[in-house]
Amino acid sequence: MSSDNNTPRLRFPGFEGEWKEKKLGEVGSFVRGLSYNKKEVTSNASSTLVIRSNNIIQDAHIDCKNNLQFVTKSPSKEQLLRKGDIAICLANGSSNLIGKSSWYAGDYSGIVTVGAFCGIYRSTSPITKYLVQTAKYKNSINLLKQGGNGALANLYGKDILGLAFEFPSFAEQQKIASCLTEMDNLIASQGQKVEALKEKKKGLMQQLFPQDGETTPKLRFPEFEGEWEEKKMSDVFSRRSEKNSENNKNVLTISAQYGLISQLDFFKKSVSASDVTGYYLLHKGDFAYNKSSSQGKPVGAIKPLKLYDKGVVSTLYICFRCKDSNAIGFWEQYFDAGIFDKEIMSIAQEGARNHGLLNVPTRDFFNLVVKMPIPSEQQTIASFLSEFDNLISSESNKLENLKNYKKGLMQQLFPQPVK
Repeated sequence: MSSDNNTPRLRFPGFEGEWKEKKLGEVGSFVRGLSYNKKEVTSNASSTLVIRSNNIIQDAHIDCKNNLQFVTKSPSKEQLLRKGDIAICLANGSSNLIGKSSWYAGDYSGIVTVGAFCGIYRSTSPITKYLVQTAKYKNSINLLKQGGNGALANLYGKDILGLAFEFPSFAEQQKIASCLTEMDNLIASQGQKVEALKEKKKGLMQQLFPQDGETTPKLRFPEFEGEWEEKKMSDVFSRRSEKNSENNKNVLTISAQYGLISQLDFFKKSVSASDVTGYYLLHKGDFAYNKSSSQGKPVGAIKPLKLYDKGVVSTLYICFRCKDSNAIGFWEQYFDAGIFDKEIMSIAQEGARNHGLLNVPTRDFFNLVVKMPIPSEQQTIASFLSEFDNLISSESNKLENLKNYKKGLMQQLFPQPVK
């Protein structure tokens, strides 16, 4: 079926006619989040879980596993999150976070609510949790965020309830919701498979590399034996501090998933200074250490350049090159295993941070100790874990394909905004 303003391109058999415009207030209600003070924050996980902006994952359900905050204060009955509720970020220092919306899957066993800078939209419509993923909803939120003078504006419940969208009959809504819920289940299942593989690899790495105080790993390929050798970083690597005299514009950032990746590819824009001639120039295979802590990497990440022949990084990074070019894959896995983190923490100056960067003196960094087996064992470990990485990458691609398929399906199942 061809689409107009009030009908989608794709419909289930037995349904026809235009969808009817309704305000969100006609099919739901809005509740402001729980206010609390710092004294009410607790480490007791049996207290009230408060959903904050960093728990709201756009186009997915609320994350009730990471970055959790608990408070001693109890929410009202209306503030208790119910399965299917939508949490919306109403105010934040970052404009990108305002308007983020995700639904509660009912997957938390305790008391859960949202914080004061968030709100709960509770709908009687089965398609609402998918409606908030559409381009029309996101465009409407962006318009609400623009103040009369172009300044950033917070969102309010009355504004959310005043937004108007097209709705079909309740029976058609149920069909659409059932179809997309099946897609969500497929995506969730594939996501769990990817996470299980990552956890499996993480466990293997703990076995394949000697831990603190050990000189041999717990798990070993049968042809190898003997203790691993301890070396200083300066014995294994040479520092790289070549300046960008050629004015290379490929400015890199470190991603947990992609390693050293171009800012243009990762952020879709450059966030560096306009003049990058003072940056360090890296060649493929060179390593860079970003001293900024991130999720899962409390002391920062160390990654090799793999995606490009050359690139540049800020001089805040510590850069180095492996003296044995055949060992790059081994050291990539070694640093990813996290066993080097304790070494870094031993030289990090307590409380000394510069814009979130750990204060790690370069000289001390190259005096740190690493453990290494003979070259043939290095190659065997690197090859084994690289195959695991390939499997994770393959399953991750399947996950992205499912998400893209759902996105395309939604564009067919919902009326599209006029261009």
